Amino acid sequence: MATGDSDDILRRVRRLLPRRWWQWGAPLRDTILGGLSDLAAWCFDWTTYARKQTRLATATGIWLDVLCYDFLQRHLTRGSASDEVFRALIDATIFTERVTRKGMSDSVVILTGSRPWIFEPWNTFDTGAYSSSAQAYGQMGYGVGQGGYGNMNLPGQLFMKVLRGANSGVPNADGYGGYTGGYGFGSVELVGNATRLMGVTDQQIEKLITFTKPTGVTVWLQIL
Repeated sequence: MATGDSDDILRRVRRLLPRRWWQWGAPLRDTILGGLSDLAAWCFDWTTYARKQTRLATATGIWLDVLCYDFLQRHLTRGSASDEVFRALIDATIFTERVTRKGMSDSVVILTGSRPWIFEPWNTFDTGAYSSSAQAYGQMGYGVGQGGYGNMNLPGQLFMKVLRGANSGVPNADGYGGYTGGYGFGSVELVGNATRLMGVTDQQIEKLITFTKPTGVTVWLQIL
C-alpha cells in the first residue's frame, strides 16, 4: 500500500466513518467506496504530477519547455537535449552570475560538468610574469607552469576551451582520433548537419556563453 493509492484512500475514508452506523465488514458499502477511491487515486496521481511541473527541479517533458518559455521566451530552446541537460541549461541561464568571467565559467560548469580553460591576453594572472614570486609561475616554459604570451593588442578578448562532456554527440559512434572504430571494427558513422545529436550540443554552449559573458568582450571558443 502506497500513499495516495486506492487502498490507502479507502482505508482513510473507512477510518472516518462512525462505527456505529455500519458493521466493520460491509461489502456493499466497501464496493461503493472502492470505486470512489479508484477515482480519487487517479486524481491524486495527476495532482502529484501537476505539482512537480511547477518547479524547475522536478518539471519534465513538455512542461520543462513551457517553463523555459515563460522565463526566457525563444532565447533558449531544448533542441535534442534530455530533461537533465535542458534543466541544467535553464538553471545556468536564469540563476547564475552574469557578465563576469566567473559567472560565465560557472555556467559552463553547470552545463557540461567541467571547468573551461580561459586565457585573457591582457590578464597578468593568466599570462604570468618573469621573476614572479608566486609558486604557480615558477619554472615557466612550454607546457610547464602557469603562463602564456600576453598581447596588448587584444583588449577585451579571451580564449576559451570547453570540454563538451560525456554522452554528447552521436551515441555509440567513435569520433575523429578515437581508437574504437575503423573499417570492419567498432562503430563509425558519417555525421551531417541533419543528424540529431544527443547531450550537450555546440549551439547550447555558444548560447550560454553569449548570455553570460562580460559585456563587450569577444570570446574565441574551441569546443573539444
